[in-house]
Amino acid sequence: MPFRSLFTPCQVGGRDLAHRIVLAPMTRTRADGATLAPTAQTALYYAQRASRGGFLITEATHISPEATPVWTIYEAVREGAGQVPGIWTETQVNGWRAVTRAVHDKGALICCQLLHAGRVAQPGIADHPIVRGTDAPLPPVSSSAVALRPGPDSGDYNWDRPAAEPRALETSEIARIIDDYRRAARNAQRAGFDYIELHAAHGYLVEQFLCDGINRRTDRYGGSIENQCRFLFDVVAALVAEMGPDRVAVRLSPTAIDPATGKLYQTYFGAISSDPETLYGHAVAGLNAFPLAYLMLTEPRVGALSVDPDADRSHGHPMRNARFRTLYRGTLIGAGGFTPLSAEAAVASGNYDLIAFGRWFLANPDLPDRLRDGTPLNVYDRKTFYGSGVEGYTDYPDRHQVGDLRARTYTLIEQSRIGALRRIKP
Repeated sequence: MPFRSLFTPCQVGGRDLAHRIVLAPMTRTRADGATLAPTAQTALYYAQRASRGGFLITEATHISPEATPVWTIYEAVREGAGQVPGIWTETQVNGWRAVTRAVHDKGALICCQLLHAGRVAQPGIADHPIVRGTDAPLPPVSSSAVALRPGPDSGDYNWDRPAAEPRALETSEIARIIDDYRRAARNAQRAGFDYIELHAAHGYLVEQFLCDGINRRTDRYGGSIENQCRFLFDVVAALVAEMGPDRVAVRLSPTAIDPATGKLYQTYFGAISSDPETLYGHAVAGLNAFPLAYLMLTEPRVGALSVDPDADRSHGHPMRNARFRTLYRGTLIGAGGFTPLSAEAAVASGNYDLIAFGRWFLANPDLPDRLRDGTPLNVYDRKTFYGSGVEGYTDYPDRHQVGDLRARTYTLIEQSRIGALRRIKP
């Protein structure tokens, strides 16, 4: 077995897993356009990637209209008319119930990632039929009235359109936002999810409170690093109270200063901290106070949007966030730019307990089996990542369908070749 550590059994939140290969949360914009609910294709997509003793994390699932971005800034989404899912209506809960049932039937566990996009959500959601005419609070809101700027400052996600200036949330409104998270957690339980994950990363609302490049508040949620982290901890406390111990997780995307350039290694949607080492150290250490199922950390690798895996420079960058292993006492999941070989090394070294794969799991519904058997992998087709059709979604063949004319043909790559080219010295 080439990947002995990845196939060592483990536990997440007291539940047994057969292996340590996780489906990472990935926006796919395949929700039903009229209801923002998962569809039958959504259930098929997750079921295809489920395996006995496996663990899946859903795409970002939005907790309210105010939390929901309309991704029409991206050409692929505009052309495909894709939508992101929510979990605030009964129709959405029923759609997710079909997903969890399909995954459980395959013997896997599934976690719902909950998101409030903050200033990234734009006023256009008000025109959606399920929002229009309601009294639902509308976006954009944030920690402070600091607009997202298009261009290089937006970071890895390449935001290139004007963004509305967000309204700074009043201190008295924080309880309302936390109630939205709590309601979403309750709906996730009703839908049959085994866990929920708080998306506190990638420049969305929680990180807009964490980072002083956005957070200019002078109340108890701003000013000091302790105050900047307060919103994160308040939301986590509410979710744990709702779900119980070992059923809540958190995702963070810590960055660090590159000593060669003096700049941050990676930012998302302009979420910048002047002291990331202290900030994220405080946040990670503070999460030890909660009985979490796990903490997921995004590695700040560069070049993650390369189309050609041979030219993806991110594979050559060393891990940065494994440094938090000494701070966090619970289960750690690593995500971001991992290859099969680097994932095995990360688990074998003890830096991470599990590894979440995004693009490679997207393109290989039977990724755990392929890694176990050393089977070549389908190469992902980036132009179909976002949209509304089955192409690039549920048409990736498993290893038994390779050569089957009924399945779309995808290029194959040997596992040992991924990340072998264009390596970058630490």
